Amino acid sequence: MTSPRLLRAALLAATVPLVVLTGSAAGSAGGLPAECPPVDLTDERAVDQRAAASDDVFAGRVDVATPTAGSGRVSYVVSVRRAWRGDVAKGQQASVTVDWPVGAQPGVAQGASYVFFTHDTAAGIVADACGGAVPLPGGLTPKIAATLKAYLSSVEPPPVPEPQPTPVSFHQPDEPLGDPPQIGRVLASGGAISLIGLLGLLLVSRLGRRRP
Repeated sequence: MTSPRLLRAALLAATVPLVVLTGSAAGSAGGLPAECPPVDLTDERAVDQRAAASDDVFAGRVDVATPTAGSGRVSYVVSVRRAWRGDVAKGQQASVTVDWPVGAQPGVAQGASYVFFTHDTAAGIVADACGGAVPLPGGLTPKIAATLKAYLSSVEPPPVPEPQPTPVSFHQPDEPLGDPPQIGRVLASGGAISLIGLLGLLLVSRLGRRRP
């Protein structure tokens, strides 16, 4: 006859793998800080708000996860299955970076599928740790794809800031060039030059007459 103690130990040993599996699955799907509210993909308002603040919205499977040593930053290679907004195209591989809080379990796992809400930066495509990657436990089903397409079709693209004209300012010159010459002085100078020229002609004419 099996003692109650041995039976309890056997039951405990049988449940340990189940507990570990559940914790691993929760870590791959969650891992977000406590203050990050989850994004419900069936809530049109929540999806629209998240999409309106993003440059790209697409769904895909994470093929490679490369953590950066000494930080919470992880670079993910994502095979894009569907794209709704932005420059990311279906069928391509996108490199997405997430900077997870120090000590937090990364909420994106290799081999899983997600809907990404990302931003375009000089360093590449970046997803926020809070709601930048929403898990798809059953993958991208036709129903979810159709729902997101309907939600995101009415979201306006982010406004592009218009270039501001450069203000033009006028300054008074530091050293004025002086007043222009008076018209009387100009005429007097011209008259004097004409008179000198006329006297020169008369002198040349007289000298010519005196010669034999």
